[in-house]
Amino acid sequence: MSDSKWERYGVLGGVVFVVLDLAVAILGGEPPATDAARSDVVRHFADHTAAIEAGLWLFGLGTVALMWWSGSLWRRMVRSEDGAARLAVVSMVGLAVAGALSLASTSVSTATALRIDDVGDSLVVLHAISVILLAASGFGVATHVLAASVLGARTRTLPSWVVGVGLVSAAGFVGSVILDATAHAESAATASIVGFSFWCVWILGVSSCMWRDLRAPAAVGTRVAAA
Repeated sequence: MSDSKWERYGVLGGVVFVVLDLAVAILGGEPPATDAARSDVVRHFADHTAAIEAGLWLFGLGTVALMWWSGSLWRRMVRSEDGAARLAVVSMVGLAVAGALSLASTSVSTATALRIDDVGDSLVVLHAISVILLAASGFGVATHVLAASVLGARTRTLPSWVVGVGLVSAAGFVGSVILDATAHAESAATASIVGFSFWCVWILGVSSCMWRDLRAPAAVGTRVAAA
């Protein structure tokens, strides 16, 4: 199988990630804030135990798909930088940091759900750790999105609307971390939703551009062969 076909399959990984991540978010529901009462935290875990447990492997599968997607994005960014790969490295390191923190957050939540009867008074603390880890991953996502968007804007390889969506997403993620760290839980949740929603749109927009670029040489080759 040609390398271009593998790269095309990698592009589809972005779509798979968005679908699975949205499924995790919908099934798990909105988690209580870090300053929520213990009764609210207990109720959340009691009502969403199965969804939280399923969320780990669903998010894990989505992460695998996103890594395949990031490989195709890496190739595209390196080509845009004429092989320099400076912003490509920044983008991929940011994504790796975000993925590690997000998986750690999901793992803490899953472990808490599995041993909900044994955690006792530690429940609120464990939940807060999970929320803060997920919020901190926003720094990695923001770095990833900004690096790819800046390169796309500079080289005109991404449409202006995709770049704009990326900037809003990055601002939402960074704002969420700052608001969570300063005990503005409700505002942090809103900023997180904005960042996540726009990130999903950004991934689909970038994937569309990548798919279009991969199909263009094939279309040219077909016309040449026909001639």
